[in-house]
Amino acid sequence: MIADPSLIKEPERILVVDDDTEIRDALCAALQYEGYEVHIATNGKEALDTARRLKPNLILMDVQMPVIDGIEATRKLKEDPVTVHIPILMVTVVDKKENIVKALEAGAIDYVTKPFFMPELTARVKAVLTLKKHYDESIEAKKQLNISEEKYRLVVDNASEAILVIQDRMSRFFNPKIREFVRCSSKDLTGRPFVDFVHPEDQAKASEYFKELLEGEGAARIFDFRVVNKRGGIKWLEANGVLISWEGKPATLNFLTDVTERKQAQEEKEKIQYQLLQAQKMEAVGTLAGGIAHDFNNLLQVIQGYGQMLLQDANRDERAHQALVRIVGAAKRGADLTQQLLTFSRAVDSDRRPLDLNHEVIKVKTLLERTIPKMINIDLDLADNLRIVNADSIQVEQILMNLAVNAKDAMPEGGKLLIKTENAILNDEVCRLHPDATPWVYALLTVSDSGHGMDSETQEHIFEPFYTTKDVDKGTGLGLAMVYGIVKNHNGFISCTSDPGEGATFKIYLPTLDREVQVADEKEARVPIMKGSETILLVDDEEFIRDLVVQVLGESGYTVITAPDGKSGLKLYGEQQARINLVILDLIMPEMGGRKCLEELLKMDPQVRVLIASGYALDGPAIEAIKAGARGHISKPYDIKEMLRVIREVLDNN
Repeated sequence: MIADPSLIKEPERILVVDDDTEIRDALCAALQYEGYEVHIATNGKEALDTARRLKPNLILMDVQMPVIDGIEATRKLKEDPVTVHIPILMVTVVDKKENIVKALEAGAIDYVTKPFFMPELTARVKAVLTLKKHYDESIEAKKQLNISEEKYRLVVDNASEAILVIQDRMSRFFNPKIREFVRCSSKDLTGRPFVDFVHPEDQAKASEYFKELLEGEGAARIFDFRVVNKRGGIKWLEANGVLISWEGKPATLNFLTDVTERKQAQEEKEKIQYQLLQAQKMEAVGTLAGGIAHDFNNLLQVIQGYGQMLLQDANRDERAHQALVRIVGAAKRGADLTQQLLTFSRAVDSDRRPLDLNHEVIKVKTLLERTIPKMINIDLDLADNLRIVNADSIQVEQILMNLAVNAKDAMPEGGKLLIKTENAILNDEVCRLHPDATPWVYALLTVSDSGHGMDSETQEHIFEPFYTTKDVDKGTGLGLAMVYGIVKNHNGFISCTSDPGEGATFKIYLPTLDREVQVADEKEARVPIMKGSETILLVDDEEFIRDLVVQVLGESGYTVITAPDGKSGLKLYGEQQARINLVILDLIMPEMGGRKCLEELLKMDPQVRVLIASGYALDGPAIEAIKAGARGHISKPYDIKEMLRVIREVLDNN
């Protein structure tokens, strides 16, 4: 069998340096007998060249030689980085002690004396070579250790995670990444409890985590917490820890990952989901509120209408007259409440025009200075270049008044009310946090107070109808709900920030117009109310509404034909089309609704005059009916004078 060449051990090389041929030969024979590979040099200069070329494992160097003696040659070999590690065994005569000292000082590792005792010489050679082997092995081991440590340090120092060893609550070992997280020096970290750098709200949980980890028999655990650096910056860290032994004592090895961006993204997602759920809830509540308000409008219509009619009777005694005044007043207050519900549900008419919010704020401030307590200071901070919005001035006034009243109630001992306007450019990133927002330039109206503030639980419900923290006789809980509805109706959005004892800030964002427009002057234009003698077809499913309108319009000279639903209305119009001058059509009815009835009427007579009646907004189903061919709209509950004016206006407009 042929041996593997890589496993065959090469003999150790020895360089014998001596100018005496007999001594050289004797040394060569003895060393070759022991299995060494022997090379020779006859003087110091030749020894230097051979040693550099062969790099022997050992040099036997005679002291006295021509050209360069052994001591000088030894000194030169030890100065040369190529040969400095080659051990040199000096050969000298027994009585030349000074040569031995000089040789050792020059760098020789040992010496032998002439005449030789060959067993002693070969034993010393073996001893020196063994020492050299051990030395080389230790040098190589140290080299490999340095390489290993360098690799370890390279990995640890450049790890994307922070590495932290905690023992007895103190930081015992860490890589540079941890300093990046807490922004402090190694000196500040070493031997200091790591929980000192943990956010105060997380310190108890972090201490418990490290304690449980030490008692967990090495089971890995993951924990999220915050650290605070010297500048006050906060980072979220995820700790993945395990129990280890460090210098003979239990410790925890922790890998810390910066998860700040992940936490922020998670919080942003949760906030968006919450806002979306809130918006859906408010939409559902708005739909419910709008439906209830519609039914109440019909009931209030009868109370208010008959009350107004009875008040026109001059023969009624004073006591009865005052009772009727109270009835009509209560009905109007009820109508105001339903109007607020409809405003919240965005089911109200809106007269939007190009509007300067600064002008509206100044106008409302004048009114507020006469109505809220003097110990509340009202400050304005109005932008000079505020962009124009398309808004209803009355509803903007309602926004400001309701927020101001809310602020007043929060400052019973006085305080500061600040109303501020500015332009706000919303980008995609901001819009992600507000489901109702789109990238655009908004006019930002901010109303802040220095009152008692609100907790987070209250803030979740403040825009819901009838939600209030005030006493029963202090408010209805509809003020902020109406503000919410108006803002939504103007394609804007509203937010509130507050903390107990820190006041509250409401921010209303209204989209601005994309061009410069002239703000119209406010003018009142009223058409004189006139009676008539025309025939009107009233289509309404509520009998008491039909009876009221028949009486009101009859007293004004009109002839009224009634129908309880859309199908009956179509039948009557088909039979009496020639004499019917106007149709008043309720929009919400069972079976055939007002919109379907309108379409059928227009098929029957494209010139038919139809007034849509509804408690809902003109920009909802009512506006669609007008686009389809209706001539106008009247809101429930009817104001008799306004109803007569609109009827006359439609009849006179060909």
